Amino acid sequence: MPKVSIEHVIRRRQQILTAAKRVFCRKGFEPATMQDVVEETGMSRGGVYQYFSSTDQMMRALLEQNADEFSHHLDASLSAQAHIWDIFQDYLISLEDEANDPFSLVAYEYFVSGWRARERTDYLRTRYEKGQALFLRLFNEGVRRGEFKPRQPVSAINQFFMNVNDGIALEAALLGKETVNVHGQVEALRLYLRHALGLD
Repeated sequence: MPKVSIEHVIRRRQQILTAAKRVFCRKGFEPATMQDVVEETGMSRGGVYQYFSSTDQMMRALLEQNADEFSHHLDASLSAQAHIWDIFQDYLISLEDEANDPFSLVAYEYFVSGWRARERTDYLRTRYEKGQALFLRLFNEGVRRGEFKPRQPVSAINQFFMNVNDGIALEAALLGKETVNVHGQVEALRLYLRHALGLD
């Protein structure tokens, strides 16, 4: 059997995940099948199953990939930005730009349709806690630097911030950015943060 390079494995795995993401966004997570993904990749069935044995595995890999990319982005922002508030400003701009990303709706579908499955809700809880920790790190760093003087417990600001993010993304994915006035909602969130963090 020929030896396969690590680069080839990474490239092939990414090819499958990219195809899976297209299928999930087009059909939804629950209706999508492994055969759909196999056909989308143009690879053999065995070639796909060598990397993933289920659409659930593919979905988890896509979610973890997004989380890793975002974590690296925040690390880079902390190194590059002099002010923590600028990182939040950049994030709010990206939230507005990406609010109707169809994959957001796929992610919600994945967790909502699996609410009876303990393993899936445990995974959601873990993701939620990791997301909280990422943003809490930013809020606490702003406090440590003397940039933020919060009027509420930082943990409450953090949870509210995350929940509003999710609400905006879900509504926009379902109904469209204009219908739910994403720009106005993001601006309201910005005003809340300025007040809650003692910036006004």
